[in-house]
Amino acid sequence: MKHQKLVYWLVGIFAVIFIGGALVIPTPTLKKQVINIGNIITGNKTKTTGATHAVAATDLGEKYQLSKNEIKTLGQLKVTGIGDSIMVRTTPDLKQIFKSFDANAKVGRQVSAAPAIISQLKADNAIQKNVLINLGTNGPTDTATIDGIINQIGSKHEIYWVNTRVPGKKWQDSNNQLIAAAAKKYTNVHLIDWLYVSSDNNNWFVSDNLHPNTLGEREYTAVVGQTMAKTATP
Repeated sequence: MKHQKLVYWLVGIFAVIFIGGALVIPTPTLKKQVINIGNIITGNKTKTTGATHAVAATDLGEKYQLSKNEIKTLGQLKVTGIGDSIMVRTTPDLKQIFKSFDANAKVGRQVSAAPAIISQLKADNAIQKNVLINLGTNGPTDTATIDGIINQIGSKHEIYWVNTRVPGKKWQDSNNQLIAAAAKKYTNVHLIDWLYVSSDNNNWFVSDNLHPNTLGEREYTAVVGQTMAKTATP
């Protein structure tokens, strides 16, 4: 928020400059230059914006806005990831905050693909106590499918389900309602509200406004880390 106010203030300065009696209108290029100046001043290129708490004065703390206790907790966790293209993009960042993060992620994956993946993970004894799910991007699902996934993983596992950001797709809201309902229904299921955190931050995404860019990948990891540090255990 402070960063945005600074940028608006700088743009405003340029907007009220008169040269020979003519108002100078900020062009997109000029606005970009002003935003770059704001980024330099605020350090926005190297820091995320999600934390509302004390951040550890370390590279990891600054990058993902994590406290010392959060870094310690996450550094003890072994996590299994099941996801789609969003997880494909964010896996390198997630591996930086967890002791171990094994992702089974694939571009275009539907929620309905999860049961077969879970069966194989269990057969291989490869599913950890903490499970991070990012599914729901590529099409609609239903209550029975989500309940089936949760019950198949089992009550001995903590499940963290990232909700869906799919601008312009009718299943975004319905899928997110189902994920939120599951988090209320099951004590071991936790909602990670990526849609809410990212809603006013289109600059976190590539041109499709769906897949996170480098900044968005850090912000995604920050909200996942801050959420999981509250309840996850080794």
